[in-house]
Amino acid sequence: MNKKSQGSLSIIVWMVSAVIIIFFLAGFLYFSHTLTITLNNINMQTNLFNFSDISQKTMGQVDAGMNSLTWISFILIVTLAFSILIENFYIREHPVMFFVHAIIVIVGIVGAIYVSNFYVGLLNSSNPLASTLMQFTASDYIVIYLPYWVAVIGIAGIVLLVINANRDPEFRRIGV
Repeated sequence: MNKKSQGSLSIIVWMVSAVIIIFFLAGFLYFSHTLTITLNNINMQTNLFNFSDISQKTMGQVDAGMNSLTWISFILIVTLAFSILIENFYIREHPVMFFVHAIIVIVGIVGAIYVSNFYVGLLNSSNPLASTLMQFTASDYIVIYLPYWVAVIGIAGIVLLVINANRDPEFRRIGV
């Protein structure tokens, strides 16, 4: 992929990255909760140590810290969205590429509808991961309303591309 088309597909990469981030961190959180509960339920006690007490002091603290993954996922997704806008501002493309970007944003919105419907279906299912995904409230909001977010970020990115292209003296000479 050449440097001129790097900004085109970034909205689709953001959409896929948002879902992957949530699934990866939710799986990690689910595994941590399951491991902690399993270790705490082991009834192994001798004169030398109490396994439940040891696991509560170690894994219990780690598990409490894992709950921060819910807001870390939101920060990662929002940071990626802002990076798209910054990238689109600094890329210098000819204003004719506006149509290519518009088509990619439309394709991204259509893809986001399917991704959002899949995610809502997963949240409403009896899947054990669904209860963990519901803890990711801010990230859930982004993925549930993903078509709107893709539209807003995509249109803002197109506007920033056009603004930056109009500042470029090379494009002004051509008469665009």
